[in-house]
Amino acid sequence: MSERTGVKHTNMEQQSLFDNIEPHKLYRKNDPKTSKEAAYSVSHSLGKTRSFVLGLVEEAGNKGITVKEMNKESPDVCYTALSPRPVELERLNLIFYKGDRRDGARVIRHIKYSTEN
Repeated sequence: MSERTGVKHTNMEQQSLFDNIEPHKLYRKNDPKTSKEAAYSVSHSLGKTRSFVLGLVEEAGNKGITVKEMNKESPDVCYTALSPRPVELERLNLIFYKGDRRDGARVIRHIKYSTEN
């Protein structure tokens, strides 16, 4: 314990956003077997997919990109693997939504374009 009451220092390393995640961190103890199986199936590629999506968003520039457009550019990557990644990247303040839409889908932009009009 440190000098301040209730504060405990640990030697934990922060995991990179683009590292693959250990499967047991992707499901809860009481989740059904199917959730555990799904966690094991996606854990090896999650970091790579995040990195891939962030790269597509950055390449799109200030014009931005939608998940539909990402899927058209990369048909070999499953839509269900792409679609949740922007939410994760937004929470980490790496991308943002300006509020505009294209073809019924929200346009995603890299955070470096957040101050441009």
